[in-house]
Amino acid sequence: MDWMTLTVGIPCLSHVPLGMFYRDKYYISDECLACLSEINAKINCEDPNTRPLRRALIFMDILNKDLIPILIHVNQPSIIRSTVELLIWLTIPVDCLIPAREMPADISMPKFMVHEFTQFLCSAKEAFLDPNVTQAVVDRLSFCLTHPLTTRNCEFINYLLLLIRNVLYAPERHINITETEERMHPVGHDTASDGSQQRRLIWVLFAQGFDQILISLLTYSQKGEWVMTIVQLIALLYQRHPADKMQKLLDRKANTNCSSKDDDASNTCQYFDSTNSTITGSSAAEDIGLRFANCPETSRKYDPLVPMQDNDRNGVNVQRISKGKEEKKSKGTSHKQKQNKHSESHHFKTKIICDPSEEDVSQLLVEFIPIFLQNGFNALVGELHQKLIQQDVLVHSEKSFFLWLITYFMRFAPQLKLDEKYLKNVFVIDLLCNLTWDAIHQTEEFEVKSLQPSLDLNPFLRRLHLGITAISEFLQALDAYCTLAESKQTIDNSRENKKQSNVFQLREYLLAINDLRQLFLLRLRLFNPINQSRRYLCEIIKANHILLLSLERATKLSASQKSFDISEHLKQFCCRTIMARYGTALRDFKTNGPFVNDSIFTVLHHVGIDLDQVDLLCDPVILHNFSQIWACEFKLCEDWEDLIEYVVQKFMQDYRTKTDGFDEGSVPGIPDQMQDKQISLYNHTESTACENPSFTEAELAEIQILKTQLVASGLNSFYVLFFPPFIFFSFLSTGFQQQLCWIQKSLLVACSARLGTYVNEEFRNPVACLSLKMRLPCPIIPWTEVQASALNSNLFRLLLHRMGLQTSVAQTVPFPRIPFAWSAETLYRAALFLGPVDSQNIDFDLQCLTKVELQVPPCHINSLADG
Repeated sequence: MDWMTLTVGIPCLSHVPLGMFYRDKYYISDECLACLSEINAKINCEDPNTRPLRRALIFMDILNKDLIPILIHVNQPSIIRSTVELLIWLTIPVDCLIPAREMPADISMPKFMVHEFTQFLCSAKEAFLDPNVTQAVVDRLSFCLTHPLTTRNCEFINYLLLLIRNVLYAPERHINITETEERMHPVGHDTASDGSQQRRLIWVLFAQGFDQILISLLTYSQKGEWVMTIVQLIALLYQRHPADKMQKLLDRKANTNCSSKDDDASNTCQYFDSTNSTITGSSAAEDIGLRFANCPETSRKYDPLVPMQDNDRNGVNVQRISKGKEEKKSKGTSHKQKQNKHSESHHFKTKIICDPSEEDVSQLLVEFIPIFLQNGFNALVGELHQKLIQQDVLVHSEKSFFLWLITYFMRFAPQLKLDEKYLKNVFVIDLLCNLTWDAIHQTEEFEVKSLQPSLDLNPFLRRLHLGITAISEFLQALDAYCTLAESKQTIDNSRENKKQSNVFQLREYLLAINDLRQLFLLRLRLFNPINQSRRYLCEIIKANHILLLSLERATKLSASQKSFDISEHLKQFCCRTIMARYGTALRDFKTNGPFVNDSIFTVLHHVGIDLDQVDLLCDPVILHNFSQIWACEFKLCEDWEDLIEYVVQKFMQDYRTKTDGFDEGSVPGIPDQMQDKQISLYNHTESTACENPSFTEAELAEIQILKTQLVASGLNSFYVLFFPPFIFFSFLSTGFQQQLCWIQKSLLVACSARLGTYVNEEFRNPVACLSLKMRLPCPIIPWTEVQASALNSNLFRLLLHRMGLQTSVAQTVPFPRIPFAWSAETLYRAALFLGPVDSQNIDFDLQCLTKVELQVPPCHINSLADG
């Protein structure tokens, strides 16, 4: 284009021939489409450090002078499409324009540029406060849905949704800031906003039928094209409305409707008091930071408030909204009658209220919750679940929105007594397995990131918290539905109806998901009070308590013969590290709430009384909390008061002998002196081809005897051929047998997964099965302190490295990994290398494997053995 050539890529106002106004109407030029296409191509390739084209377009005020008028007045599809694309590029959040991860640490976007872009986003939000603008977008969405959904139309629908998303995410301008306040805040920083513009925008969108469009979009088979954008939009709509507040409003609405005997109460208003809701409600902004793909991991809050438009103009806009709604109804939509009534009520309120309050918008969103749960939630969760599993590389923001969706809305389903048929894609075992797998992945990722001192850990902490709350809400909703199903089953049995609810089968599956049970132990063990909050710790304890309750009920009511010994599981809590975590959580006993305190004391009671490990409760942290509870006469149930009294009396009697005789670091492993000697021997023998003359005659004689015994006993010759002598000697004589068994079992589980043993039963080992399904290396997770202690040994890491389970001895990833490329035969061969395999650990048919020759395995093992 000439204007690009003349201005060296930076447009001049007189050289951008998009169009012009004439008699209050905008007319496009002949070159409008070509010019828009050229701008879209250039803005995507501009210098990320200077952004000259973007800044020039902002300076020209192309938004208000050209783009918004085109959106309202022009009806040519190709031009509208190019305009919407350019608007998306221009309204991208500032965070996404700062390439912090790709640029060196000493290079960053200048503050004045951040200020320019932020102010432009404020202007964009103000422009979309005109209902004529949002009506143009909503009308085009409706128009697309009345025509065949080709690939191009699906893409355009997603563009329109992305534009609304960007506008909802844009900040609000703060006009009352003083010079002193301006100096206190850095450039580009936004102070707190009352959200008046956001409220007006949400109100107008709902009045124009945007809520109906969102529900309708989730009914199409092409919904995979826009589900991620829809969940981001929903998160933005509920950004300032915590879930616990919404629950209270639902209860209030239920009481009002029940007292007035509304006709629709039987379908959407049969609520019950959610006294079992244990997860503290939090807003979408707090849980996920409202970040989109490729955005830096920072949460932002924006400034208020732009002057409201005059009432006359608002009256005209409301009339236009009303007219648009009537035209849509005359065309006849396929939505249900309840949705139409729902929309009409919003329309009526919009006529009356031109400046909606926070309470008005809250009521609006409360009315949308049952409609969304009945008509969109199930489809949205199911599609997102499949989309995330099928992706080779999971985007953090997409996973966060998925977890937020479950965390935020799952609690409303039992509160509304929503029928199970509306949750058929939610109450599936595969979803719970995916939540478990993702929570384990986030745990490992946080351990890696926490080793980087200059990195902001808040985004990773939010993901840790979100993963736990999502599992907790899932389990709590499942338990509530099981209770409802049991009550219904009692009535049905009296009518000779033996239909079994799906939730009972799902609860019974919990007995077999060992990875889920171990997840909470892993999180408790790895809790770090330096960079993790006690609120997060309490969420882990609450989620674990909910699981224990579900397991206990499932064990009593299980129809299968498979038994689950909950006492054996609780024995894993009998260690000082776990008890110290419970003691830390008990520090806030005054503010924890009854459910959290019950969750803490229940495990303390199991450990101290049921398992007779009261000495573990004589920890200074726990005893200090007990003394504080006594001092302030804090009211607890009688059982917990008796527990406190018993522990204190026991401590007063024999705490000295108990504490003096306990070695906190006593876990199976290698004595430090022996380990240091062995590592030094290894460093020396590597250069002498494993024939180190520094071995004493006694050591060499003992090693030779050991070799002879191994060969004579028929054990793997690999031990003799592969390991340097001292490594071999160490593993058999210094207490690593239990850790070797852990690695061997992990290899056998991965082998079973590759042989298809867990087909349709992936919940038995979700980590191994989902890693295989996603074509990722399978982590070998150290659930316990004993297993983790082995990974702290250089000698054990050397073994994993030589087996190919760890890329290097100094690997930064905390968990070893089984390579995805390993076949079932390779995995079984590697398991045999660690010793004889117990038949009880094999749950597959050995005939499915080819004959395994006891040779040195491939990859790292071959190369290192040869060296």
